[in-house]
Amino acid sequence: MSRTERDMAERFARETAAHEMTVLHDDGLYRHLRFQQPGTGMYWFELVTWPGKLAFAGDVDGYAFSCTPDMLGFFRQSSWQGGINPTYWDEKVIASHDSVMTYSQDLFNKQVADDLKEAEEHYPGVTKAWNEKVNGDLAEYNTEHEHDARAALNDFEYLPEGASGEPFRFYDAWEWQLKDYNWSFLWCCHAIVWGIAQYDKAKTLAPAESSPSQGGTA
Repeated sequence: MSRTERDMAERFARETAAHEMTVLHDDGLYRHLRFQQPGTGMYWFELVTWPGKLAFAGDVDGYAFSCTPDMLGFFRQSSWQGGINPTYWDEKVIASHDSVMTYSQDLFNKQVADDLKEAEEHYPGVTKAWNEKVNGDLAEYNTEHEHDARAALNDFEYLPEGASGEPFRFYDAWEWQLKDYNWSFLWCCHAIVWGIAQYDKAKTLAPAESSPSQGGTA
């Protein structure tokens, strides 16, 4: 699990700690489940299923998935060790407000750091030179957005003072994957797993609660 996924797991648990489930409809594969904290609409969400489809909607964003006839069964069976499985589930998205992935400055910084660490042996001082371009008083590069970050990678070159030969460049940077799952998609994935667990728990408890009590007076 990536740091982003761990952070989102903690965030989701915190933001839904007081949520309760309301079953608005439950008829075979047709379900409408609402989850929210009583008295507030903050971070509410709904799960709606019909044959082959599951829709997630709420305060965060909206996504629709398509796969097997019983979509709750699909998410149960394809969860990763009881948790979310975004790398598989994103393949099943058929509609969303935004892309499920977005530029990650953390991924960018890691890729750069790995390349510079390897390059230091032959280009001593290259890391310092890059940092001055990005974070120095006269910084030239802005890496907060993917377009600008890739432009910086294409522009940067470094040769130690007094050295000769080819300067260091990020030659393979065009291959770098700089996107990670956006926070709303990860939140949605956690909501689906947690929401299904609440639904299953209620289904398990329902027969016991509705059955006649044992004992009593004769």
